[in-house]
Formats: sequence, structure tokens, C-alpha cells
Amino acid sequence: MDILNTAARTFFGVPYLFPYQRLVISNLLEAATSAGFFQGASGRSEFNEKDESEETDEDRKTWGKQIVILPTGAGKSLCFQLPAMLFEGATLVIYPILSLMADQERRLRERGFEPAVLRGGQSPEERTLLWEKIRSGKSRFIIANPEVLLTQLETLKTLPIVHAVIDEAHCVGEWGESFRPSYLEIAKILDASRAPLVTAFTATASAPTLEKIETYIFGGERVHRIIGNPDRSNIKYRTRGCILRDLAVRDLLLKRTGPAIVFCSSRIGTEKLAKYLRNELKDKNIKFYHAGLERDEKTAVEQWFFRRSDGVLVATCAYGMGVDKADIRMVIHRDCPPSVEAYLQESGRAGRDGLPSEAVLLYGPDDANRQNHAKTESDRTRLAKLLDYANTSRACRRTALLKLLDYDAGSAIPSVDPKSCCDVCDGTAKSELREEASLLAFFKKNPRRYTVLEGAQILAQIEAFRWSQDDAKTAVLQLIRNGKLRRIKNILWKDKLVIQK
Repeated sequence: MDILNTAARTFFGVPYLFPYQRLVISNLLEAATSAGFFQGASGRSEFNEKDESEETDEDRKTWGKQIVILPTGAGKSLCFQLPAMLFEGATLVIYPILSLMADQERRLRERGFEPAVLRGGQSPEERTLLWEKIRSGKSRFIIANPEVLLTQLETLKTLPIVHAVIDEAHCVGEWGESFRPSYLEIAKILDASRAPLVTAFTATASAPTLEKIETYIFGGERVHRIIGNPDRSNIKYRTRGCILRDLAVRDLLLKRTGPAIVFCSSRIGTEKLAKYLRNELKDKNIKFYHAGLERDEKTAVEQWFFRRSDGVLVATCAYGMGVDKADIRMVIHRDCPPSVEAYLQESGRAGRDGLPSEAVLLYGPDDANRQNHAKTESDRTRLAKLLDYANTSRACRRTALLKLLDYDAGSAIPSVDPKSCCDVCDGTAKSELREEASLLAFFKKNPRRYTVLEGAQILAQIEAFRWSQDDAKTAVLQLIRNGKLRRIKNILWKDKLVIQK
């Protein structure tokens, strides 16, 4: 009998497991059997398919400590949910954001489980009920973020936790060293939990990120690494340089065929863009989401977006990681995220159902400002790599992203059709800014006729552009800064614009 497939069907209605899922789970079950809190197998042959002849004693010691890198949609959650149903004890899952906690709670409850969810602001009575559910075995899952767990270290020592999971583990280095210092204290939580099994999951991690995960979570000790192919072959990647980002988002959404997410870098940016898009597209099915919303507001937006087949969600990174909406057809980044890991995590929200989807990264001249104002040299370097990827229109984008993750791109994309791979492969990539060609054509046709203000007034009246006067002025001034246009100094045509030759 195949204990893993049987458990998958019994508890989750899943007919079979993928090879990487089997490998992760069988490592955990082997370690759990050795530790004595898994009694469901008489030996390795029932659940472990590894070749014993290639394993050393050192290898076996690491089975209970794992870093697992699997692409979005590969079923990472099942890798710890299924073992939790077989273990004699609780599984603690540490999530970075509330939307992900809520999504996991929803999915577990839909399957008939009762997770214990720790949140800030809970009363002592609420917490007492949660502890009782965990100790009695009624709750097999503990869901929490690092901040709340750091306030419960003494209680953690009294709970029967056998497996600690850090989901979206790339946040440890990427966020911990900037605005989430609690992530640098993950080791304290793990020590308090006394969990013999620890697994760090993420969809993307370059070599430096892996090193930080090992340092902050595992204290630098040797751990088992399971690294799957990070490529998402059903996602087509595009980038586009632009001056007027909101307009670029608008025009992309006009062509969408299903749900879409637009990522912004700030809370106020999500609200402004959502309002702009509702007005421009005459569409009420556009909402925003960020960490500043009240809990009931977040829940309402999450549920609304999950149900819609035509909704557009404008969000910060507070929404996205691990959220299981399968039919998102387009992910647009209005603003560049801080790193390639963050970009692949967020763009990976597209096409979890395996159907053709698209990820579009917008960039522009103002990104240089962000790079210059990065808090640390490490932050600056990570952003620079992503901007270089965005600006380059010579190499396949899929290959470039995989190389940035230190993955062997040659073996990762053997059969992706050029038409569905990226804008470089299909020949549509452009190196100039989105507004450049039309503006230069306008001023080539009308040399020495308009100043900046006069030109903006005329451009705003051209229906094909759909620009406001302020939009047109912004675009014209940027081309002057780029050296594409220049103001005439001659007294006869003072301040009139011509193309710079």
C-alpha cells in the first residue's frame, strides 16, 4: 500500500502526489519515525523512494531539517499539511502576511480541519481556548506570524509542536534586514517550540537568499535542500519602459481576459490607482488592498476577489504570496519590486491553474531614484539586478530570471514556444519608453511650433492618446531630460521644441 497517496486521497481528496512532494514528505516521515511520533509506517519502503546506497549518515541527519524551493502552484502547502494529519502532535506554520494566513485558514476549514490562528489583539480567553484545542489534538495546525509568536515564547514551550514550518522563507533575509526585524529572531521561536522537524519553504531563492535562510533559521548548520525547477512555463513574461505608468496599466487592463492583480509599492499608490482605473475603465470591479485596511475590510476584499471571474485587485505586497486564486490571468507590476525573488513570487500569482497567463513588469526613469535611495547596499544590488532584467531586450526573459536565481536555465525551459515565452522571444520587446515613438512623431511633424505647455495642450486633445494635459506635460519633460527633445534658444523660436539629432 502506498501510504502517501492513500493519505492524500483520504484527507485532501488529492489523487496522487508529485515527485517533489513525495520527496519532501517522505523525508519528514522518516525523521518522524526515528523520533517516535509517527507510527503509521513500519519502514522506509512504504513511503520513501530514495536510493539508500547514495545516502550517508550525515544525509539522514538532515531529513528533519529542510529548505524546500518549489515553484508557485507546485503544492508546497500539501507538503506540510499531509504529514500533519499523520503526526502525533501539532504543526506550527509561520506566515509573513495576514492575507496568506487567512487564505490558509479558509482552505483548511473548507477541508473540515480546525486550525488555531494566533492574531494580535486576541483576548486571554481566546488564547486559552486556542491552547486547549492544540493540547487536546482538536487543532493540528497553528497559524501565526513571527511578531505574535515572539510574545508567546513561554507558552510555545508547553505545546506539543512536532513540525515548524516557515512559509515564504525568502522574507527572512529580504524583510528581516529592513522592516521586519522579527524575522531575524525566527530561531528564538523555533527553540521555544522545541520542534524536532523544521522546514523552510519558498518558491524562489538565489544563492545569497539561501545563505540567509540557513543563517537565520537554522543557525548555519547543515540542512537538506530540495530545489525544484522554478520555471512557470504557462506564464509569458514582458517588460515595458514607460513614463506614464498609470496609463500603461490602464491600457494593459483593457486587453485582459480574466482576473488581474496590479502590484504597487505603496498604500496610497494602490488607492489612487484603483480610483483612477475605475474612472478610466468605467468598471466598478476594481478594488485595492494593503496592510492599512481593517481586518474586516481585508476579509471582504479577499472574498470578493476570490469569487470574481473579472475582478482587478490593486495591491501592495501585503496581498499575494501563497494566495490560492487559480484563475488570475494577468499580473502587472506598476512599480518594480525590490528583488527578483519578490518579482517571481508576485508574478507567480498568475496562472496557478496551469492555463496561459501573463506577467508584465513596468519600469521607468524614476526607478533610478529608488535605486539611489535604497536603505542598504544589498537592497540596492537586488533592485539593480531586476532593473537590468527589465531594461534588457536582447536575451530571453525566462532564461534571465532563472539565471538570476542561479538555476540552470538551459535545462529548465526545453519546450517553451517562443510565442508564449516572453516578449524578447516573440519579437515584440522594445527598448524605448512606451510614449517615446508617438511623441517624437508628433514633434517631427510639428517642429518649432509648440512650447512644452502648448504641446501638452494639443496632445491632450488627441483622442488616440487619451492623455490629460498634465500627463502630456510630464511625458514631454521626460523626453527633454532624456535628450530626445530640446528647447530652441534662438530668439525667433524661443522655447519651441524640436527633436534632438
